[in-house]
Amino acid sequence: MERIWVKIARSSRYNYLRIVRIKAPAESIALGLALGVFSGALPFLSLQMVIAVFLAFILRGNIIAAALGTWWTNPFNWAIVFPLLYMLGKVFVPGADAHLPMGELIDLPFLDLLQRGWKWLLITTLGGFIVGTPLAIVTYFATRRAVLIYHDRRAQRRLERQRRRINNG
Repeated sequence: MERIWVKIARSSRYNYLRIVRIKAPAESIALGLALGVFSGALPFLSLQMVIAVFLAFILRGNIIAAALGTWWTNPFNWAIVFPLLYMLGKVFVPGADAHLPMGELIDLPFLDLLQRGWKWLLITTLGGFIVGTPLAIVTYFATRRAVLIYHDRRAQRRLERQRRRINNG
């Protein structure tokens, strides 16, 4: 069990360094990552990264950070995240119920199936907006702070090295 936590810690550190080492202003990196996190909450599985990169391009966020931000939802947790987004969206859409048992789903006419699919997509998208917005805001401020701290410490280390070279040389 300890080995799993070591892997998680290493992976977290690696991803942190991937983000803070991007050569861009802190605000751009933070905005890109926040847009990626927001897009990751949307139920458009194959389009999340495209949406994030497009938004980052339009709003001048960092495109690499935006693409990385979408990976908080991934194939390993889709089965957990999207039903939760659906349940949350359903709270705000009264009387909407796109749930249908599998036996009835097979016998459903194609147009009815499309109508229920659109209803599910609408409800889950609303849930994604409800979850994605506060997550994006928190991500923006936390990432901006982390990048600024990392850049400040890096600048201090460079300054120290220069001082040592001057004193030793």
